[in-house]
Amino acid sequence: MNKIKFSHNYPKLWNQETAYLIKVRVIVSESLNKDLIEYDTKTSDGKYYELPKGRLIQLFFIGNVSIPFCTIRRYTPEKLLYYLDLVNTTFKIDSPVNAKEKVE
Repeated sequence: MNKIKFSHNYPKLWNQETAYLIKVRVIVSESLNKDLIEYDTKTSDGKYYELPKGRLIQLFFIGNVSIPFCTIRRYTPEKLLYYLDLVNTTFKIDSPVNAKEKVE
């Protein structure tokens, strides 16, 4: 199974373990509104991940408990093609909270 990795715990993930990729699009950091930036970058401990500037990739998922979420990733032509090829497939969510649950 493909993996989508998160280096922090994010409230937007709702501790879901897998997610189905439904859409991929290219966006520009300068056009993002503050609400989307907060949603995408706020970690469970109240800190914020800093998004890169310029072109970005936005991925839209439906999680295994039917809660949708999106995530924004750094743009490269290779990453864009990679994700476009994986639309309509399921990813394992690789996050610190999921790793902790496996250990316990």
